[in-house]
Amino acid sequence: MAIKREEKALLEFKHIMDDVVHLLQKSTNAETVYLYWVNRSREQFVLETNSTSQPNVMFQDRVNFEQFYLNNYKDIQQPKELTVGVDIDKDELRHYYDSVPIHNLILIPFINNGELVAITVVESADKIQLTEYEETFSAYRDALINVLNTYLELTDLYENQQEWVDYEESMNKIEPKHHKVEILDHLVEEMQKIIPNGGVSVLLRGMDVWTTVFHSSSAVNTPSVGLKVEEKSMVHDALEKGEPQFSIHFNQNPKRVATDEMYTEGATLAIPMIISGRRHGVVLVYDENPLVFKESIKHQLINLVRVATLSIQVNLGKLPIGQDLFTTDYGSFIPEVWEKTLEKEIQRTPIREKHVWFGLITIDNLQSLRSRLRLEDLNRLQKTLVKKLNPSNFGFEGYIGFNSDYVFTYLLFTDEKDHHKEWMKAANGLFKEPVELSDGQKLDVDIRCGYTELKKRDTDVHHVVTKAKKALSEAVKTAV
Repeated sequence: MAIKREEKALLEFKHIMDDVVHLLQKSTNAETVYLYWVNRSREQFVLETNSTSQPNVMFQDRVNFEQFYLNNYKDIQQPKELTVGVDIDKDELRHYYDSVPIHNLILIPFINNGELVAITVVESADKIQLTEYEETFSAYRDALINVLNTYLELTDLYENQQEWVDYEESMNKIEPKHHKVEILDHLVEEMQKIIPNGGVSVLLRGMDVWTTVFHSSSAVNTPSVGLKVEEKSMVHDALEKGEPQFSIHFNQNPKRVATDEMYTEGATLAIPMIISGRRHGVVLVYDENPLVFKESIKHQLINLVRVATLSIQVNLGKLPIGQDLFTTDYGSFIPEVWEKTLEKEIQRTPIREKHVWFGLITIDNLQSLRSRLRLEDLNRLQKTLVKKLNPSNFGFEGYIGFNSDYVFTYLLFTDEKDHHKEWMKAANGLFKEPVELSDGQKLDVDIRCGYTELKKRDTDVHHVVTKAKKALSEAVKTAV
C-alpha cells in the first residue's frame, strides 16, 4: 500500500513539474522552456520536462556533462542571460534540428542546501529582460521549492509508514508457540531486516561463562561464535546494568564482546534478555554506519527483544533461581542451541570467514567409572569436564554442547586449519593427569573424539552430525 502511495506521489510530482514549466513558457511568451537536473555523481544532466511552441525540438533524456553547453553553467547561483552568437554558438543548441529560431536564453538555477541541483532554461526569439520578469522567475523558483519539499516529505512519510508496517509484521512472527531457541532464531532474522547491512548476534551463558552462540544468517563483521565475554565490553555492561547499551566505536573501542574480536566499527546496540527477572542472554545489533541507529530504529529493536523474552517466559512456569535457560545441569548448551549454530553456519557458508569444526567427545573408560561412582559423582564429573573442555580455556573460540549423558558436542571456530589439532592436543593433555572434581575427588578419565569440518557441500545439520558420530565410532573402535 505504501509503495503504491509513493508511486502516486512521484506521478503527481511529475505532473506538477510539467504544469509549472508550461506556465513559465506561456507567461514569458518564450519559444521553449526546459528543466534539467544536475546529477553530479554520474556527471549527467537529466531531463525532467519541457514545453515548446516549436515543431523542430527534440531533447535527450540524459546528457553527459562534457557533451552539453550547460556544463559551463552548472555552478551558477543567480539567473544568467546568454545571447546566441555572442555567449553561445548556435551549433551547441542541439535540441533544435533544421534551424535555431531563438536568439536569447535565460538560465534559472535551482539551489538546494547551497548546491545547484537543477537548471531551467528559457529560450526566446526576442530578448527577454531579467528585470521585466523578475517576479515571474522568483515565483517559479518558489513553486519548485514547494513542490520538491512536499514530494520529499510525502516520500519520507510513506517510507516511515512502511517501516512501521514491516515492524508490526516482525512482531507478529515472534510467538510463544515456538521453542525458545526458535524464538531467538526468528528474533535475529527479523532484527536483521531492520539492519540489512549490519548484523545480529546472540550471546548466552554456558560452561559458567558468557559466549557468542550464533548470528543472523546474513550478518557481516560478526564477533566469532564461541568468543568469551570480557569485562569492559558492551555485552558485559549490558549484563551488569540490565539495560540496553548503545555506543559509537572510535578506534576499535569500546569492544562489543572481547579484545580478540576482529571488527569493532560503526555502532552497536547491546540489548540484555531479561527473563523471569534474570539475565539470560544479550542480543548484539551492529552496523558500520552509526546513522542507521535513529531513535525509532533503536525503539523497534529493543521492543522486539522484549517481545521475544516474554514469548519465552510464557512457557517456562517458575524457573529455579540460578538455572541457566539454554544449558543442561552440566553447563553444556542444549542440543537446540548447537543445532541452531550449525544451521546458521551452513546458511552463512558464502560469507563465512573461519574454519568451523563440529565434534563429539565421550568418556572412554565410562564403564569403569560407573562401577565405582555414585550418580552425584558422575554428574559432578560431567559438569567438571564441560568447564575444562571450554575452548576459551586454551585461547580458542568455541563452546561445548550436550548430546547425551557422557557424550558432549563441541563447535570450534579457527582462523587456521592447524588450530583444531592444537586444541585437540591441549584438550587431551588435560587428561594425562587425574581430573579433580569440585569435592576434591580425583579420577583418571580417558576421552575419545570424532569430528568433521563444515564444508561447502554440507547443506544439512543431520548430515554433519552423522559424519561426526561415524568419526567418533571409529575413534572408539581404534582405541579398543
